[in-house]
Amino acid sequence: MTDLLYVRGTRSAAEVQQEIDQFWASLDDEQVQKELAASGIDLDAVPEGGRKDAIRVGVRGAGVDPTAVTLVVAFAPVANAVLISLWKQVLLPRIRNRYGSDAIRDEKPPES
Repeated sequence: MTDLLYVRGTRSAAEVQQEIDQFWASLDDEQVQKELAASGIDLDAVPEGGRKDAIRVGVRGAGVDPTAVTLVVAFAPVANAVLISLWKQVLLPRIRNRYGSDAIRDEKPPES
């Protein structure tokens, strides 16, 4: 599995996961189809049965300071490149457009 790490913003991991789940449920929506076409992402590379669990969101760390909490976006091994493109080009911008640019803060470099 590939993980991308972000400084947690105003949205919790559960809220971000809910947005992703709603996206999968709305694949037949004309606006979603336009977004996918504009991004050049071919979801046929992601098996329908595995889509719901293809992108999972969790947290790492704890504390009062939200910058100490890392939002972990994990991608299933199947069609990794497609899923990462989907996250970066469609899902992340949708969440930031809906909730503001601080909904999910900056991507963090991989931890060593």
